[in-house]
Amino acid sequence: MSAPSLHTVRRDEVGAPCVTVVTRRVYALPAFDGALVHGAPAPLVPADADDPLCAGGDLMALARPGTDVIVRACAHSLGGPVAAMEVSVAVHDAGPSLRLRLCKRLRVTGDRSVVLDPLTGELAFTEPTPFVEMPLTWERAYGGCDEGAIARYVPDALDALLGTDGLYRYPRNEVGRGYTVSGDLASLAALRLPNVEDPVDLLTPARLVLSDPEHWPRSPVAAGFAAVPAHWWPRSAWLGMGSGSSLPSADFPEVRAGLIPAELVACESLDRLTERRDRRWFHAAAPGLWGETLVGNETVVLTGLHPRRRQVVVTLPDERPRVTLRLGDRAFTAEAALRSVEVDVEAGTVALVWTASAPLPGVLSRRDLDGLTHEIDWPQPWTDTPSTRSPLP
Repeated sequence: MSAPSLHTVRRDEVGAPCVTVVTRRVYALPAFDGALVHGAPAPLVPADADDPLCAGGDLMALARPGTDVIVRACAHSLGGPVAAMEVSVAVHDAGPSLRLRLCKRLRVTGDRSVVLDPLTGELAFTEPTPFVEMPLTWERAYGGCDEGAIARYVPDALDALLGTDGLYRYPRNEVGRGYTVSGDLASLAALRLPNVEDPVDLLTPARLVLSDPEHWPRSPVAAGFAAVPAHWWPRSAWLGMGSGSSLPSADFPEVRAGLIPAELVACESLDRLTERRDRRWFHAAAPGLWGETLVGNETVVLTGLHPRRRQVVVTLPDERPRVTLRLGDRAFTAEAALRSVEVDVEAGTVALVWTASAPLPGVLSRRDLDGLTHEIDWPQPWTDTPSTRSPLP
């Protein structure tokens, strides 16, 4: 998938046939606070089935009901090494109101280990090692798998094939650190503790060892700004298949926070699976960074995420693509909607993914659809490529 745009024929949310265009545009992160300028078309990002962190690629935007905000960055301490710090991403409306639309904070802590308190004999964490830079990746967030428990309770490949090892993998983040159901000292001594956490749901020594793998909903949530893989909880809840845990819905912090409805926690029968599915599964952003529909002129504020600036304030460019669909001698327009804002601080780029949909006129044959094309025009005169034209792939 190397083109900067494509279109596909599908059915919309009410089942009517429509054509939807998806396109990606990339901007350079400005050296100083201000608006993004000089955008250029960029290849659509494909889904990578071999990547365990794949969130689905740009085609997920085709059915996404709102806008995702995804940030790839490191935490940076500009005043020298620190044991811990907070970083944040916030999105505000344009204009004098600066109404807050989306916001997420993270607590970032230096490396720690698990030890026994010499006075009480209970589990304790060492003091954090000071740091000046910390990657904000899912590998450093709370989660992971208990390799010791898998070796002990999943003795052969057949058990793994049947999914028995899934009991010891954290459903919210399979690649993180700190998740354990083993209480033996050897496993705990080798355990890596999370560097990136939700500041209101921190891991503590008392919460470290689960008494039962089914009690995973009571563990700290996985926290980050990056895209969430499609099969992780709570994103997977929108597929309607339940959590796999027998705990009541009140034990799920996502339910208490209003992120998912309580009825999606359990799945007593697969008979109603289709009606339980929800388009919100197509949101790949972390909880707290989706749920709004942005228009493309908002202000994004990044705090603690730049190696030289304590805060970065970026205004989205307020340039909406004009999308025209052509079918033979007929032309019709499609209204564009912003579906993804992706900030890569280390790479110095901001990518916007747009979609535009329109109902198909009348009953069309495959031959008719073979002649369907689209054009994308951008209003700014400085872009190198003012329009993109692409036939159906």
